[in-house]
Amino acid sequence: MIPLFDRYPLTRELPHVALGSFPTPVTRADALAEVAGARGLWVKRDDLSGEIYGGNKVRKLEFLLGEALRAGATDVITFGAAGSNHALATAIYGAAQSLKVHSMLIPQHDAPYVGRNLRASIAAGADLHVFADVDAAQRGAVVLRQRLRTETGRDPFVIPFGGTTPTSTAGFVSAALEVAGQVEAGVMPEPDLLYVTLGSMGTAAGIALGLRAAGLRTRVVAVPVIAEDDGAAHRLLELVRRTQALLRSADPTFPVSEWSVADFDVVSGFVGEGYAVPTAQGNDAIALADAAAGLHLDPTYTGKTLAALLASGASGRLADSAVVFWNTYNSRDVTPLVEAGDPALLPEGLREYAAEEGPSRC
Repeated sequence: MIPLFDRYPLTRELPHVALGSFPTPVTRADALAEVAGARGLWVKRDDLSGEIYGGNKVRKLEFLLGEALRAGATDVITFGAAGSNHALATAIYGAAQSLKVHSMLIPQHDAPYVGRNLRASIAAGADLHVFADVDAAQRGAVVLRQRLRTETGRDPFVIPFGGTTPTSTAGFVSAALEVAGQVEAGVMPEPDLLYVTLGSMGTAAGIALGLRAAGLRTRVVAVPVIAEDDGAAHRLLELVRRTQALLRSADPTFPVSEWSVADFDVVSGFVGEGYAVPTAQGNDAIALADAAAGLHLDPTYTGKTLAALLASGASGRLADSAVVFWNTYNSRDVTPLVEAGDPALLPEGLREYAAEEGPSRC
């Protein structure tokens, strides 16, 4: 089910391969709503977006891997931090499409999930490389691309950090249209506010664009989790505009709107000491989500996002609002992949992350 294709049929010409299980459920979280002081709170369960591996990367990869296959690629190069969920999802779903995935990884703050993701990536067949920083990873990708082109006679398909491009952002335009359908079906009322993690920005940008295309007045509240960045709202705006232009070029019936940074909120103050470094607020939010709603969140992304929502609630902002919390984290158990991944196969510089066993999910 791809609501974007149903509503705007000419967008079916965009590259796409079916990977996920859609629509993802929306669940009411009354206990969380009470704590947040909201009129009502619903959770969009994108943690269940795939049978093998969930989270927000699946919707992007449907378009990215579709693009790779259309181009005739046999190899995919992508990027991420050592424990990147995007790199793992690309490894899993790339292998399912008979694509060889090469992950260009950089160091990050250590946490139990990092080693688990690395081991699962190895088990999924990914080729892992480690670099000192982003610039070195980009240079390494140039060299690898040339080598693969020589070896295979085909140009590898390159996916950027986080898997965000205007094409992949279309996956979350469709996700927002999916939400509009759930509102129409009475699953929940039209939300006033929708809280979502802001990383590489494709999730938030696509949701904002899709909600407006559907005629919903829901305001997107995006919570940065990589770094505090005064320019984040402007880059989010640019991605919204570029994705709108892409969809309009694919199907002239796709609506065109004027956009500004005033059209969504970027809420700072929840990154803490840095990317993947847990915060006390985030850890409290994770514990509350588990106890009150049975949700599995993480300290890098969704825990900090829920912490921002709860802080808004403490300020009284949510008192008259119907609120959606978008769960972008994977809740599928990948323990079999982790256990099948031999840490001895990790390159030097990544092996130390896999020295200890972590929690049961990635």
